[in-house]
Amino acid sequence: MDEEKKYAVIFNNLINFNNFKYQSLIKRFGTLKNAYNSKDIDLYTLPWRKETIKNFLDKRKRVNINQIISTVIEEKIMVSYVKENSYPKLLKNIYNPPPILYYQGNLEINWDNSLSVVGSRHPSSYGKMVIKKIISELNDFDLNIISGLAIGLDSLAHQESLLNNLKTIAVLGSGLSEKVVHPKSNKWLIKDIIKNQGLILSEFSPLTPPWPQNFPLRNRIIAGLSNKTLVVEAGEKSGSLITSQLALDEGREVLTVVGNIFSLNSQGTNELAKKGAIIITKTEDILNLFDMERETAKKESKPKIKAENETEEKIIELLKQDKKNVDDIIMETNKNVSDILIAINSLEIKGLIKDLGGKNFILS
Repeated sequence: MDEEKKYAVIFNNLINFNNFKYQSLIKRFGTLKNAYNSKDIDLYTLPWRKETIKNFLDKRKRVNINQIISTVIEEKIMVSYVKENSYPKLLKNIYNPPPILYYQGNLEINWDNSLSVVGSRHPSSYGKMVIKKIISELNDFDLNIISGLAIGLDSLAHQESLLNNLKTIAVLGSGLSEKVVHPKSNKWLIKDIIKNQGLILSEFSPLTPPWPQNFPLRNRIIAGLSNKTLVVEAGEKSGSLITSQLALDEGREVLTVVGNIFSLNSQGTNELAKKGAIIITKTEDILNLFDMERETAKKESKPKIKAENETEEKIIELLKQDKKNVDDIIMETNKNVSDILIAINSLEIKGLIKDLGGKNFILS
């Protein structure tokens, strides 16, 4: 983990590290490392609330920064920094992109065709049928399905994507540690998404609980990752309507499926239709918006997952010879211990190597 990324993780753990704070730190100090190590008096020149600066200074004295980084490594969580090419380009263009993303799974995704699918936590049989029909009919196309892993239609969208060989991305309103992931009943779904080259994302530090205030922030990421947002069922004050408004604010298209006028679950979607959302009555409507034709559909082959840096390449070359213990890998690569552990973690998450137990690894 390079130094700027490391200090982004540290700031993210110590303060509400949004884009405004990130930009003001870079403007004042040049780098996050310089900002973290600056004098107290210099930090008070930032355009932040004095209470925020005071709280940061207090935490800086008390917190073990090495423990913060260790938690990320131990939980097998990867980090994407907003300045990196790996950071999703659609999200980078929103008004308030998160400075860092924590993730598990495959970040090497073609983001060009991405559809957010959101809806009720208490769906009707009609809503479930709509999700199943639309996603099953998208299975010939190179389209990413993004949602929020919530109980109800969000979870169903992820499950149907997996069944139909579509990449699916889940954005969480909690940290990614197994201790706090929400909802807990979907831990199995998280594992399935990662196993099938999908992606789990969060802007929150790994041990962040699912606080209520996290979910509107989570919704802006769902909207920001997507070209278009489809709302299937939503009540009058549904969180799905927040996501759709955030999509509109970013100039993205909002699609809706109208429903029974007597159903509470249709009040939000029907209102969206009245306000000008694009009404979807069949899967071809979505394909046309993405300029896709069923007759010529050919899914691109999955991008080959490969080593990202010299350390990962060296580890792969060593494991081509035989299985290796982590101590042997450290000795034979002559690299820093923390760099080796991060690289092993990355290769394991990407499915390129396997842990045999006892800190022994082989190529997958």
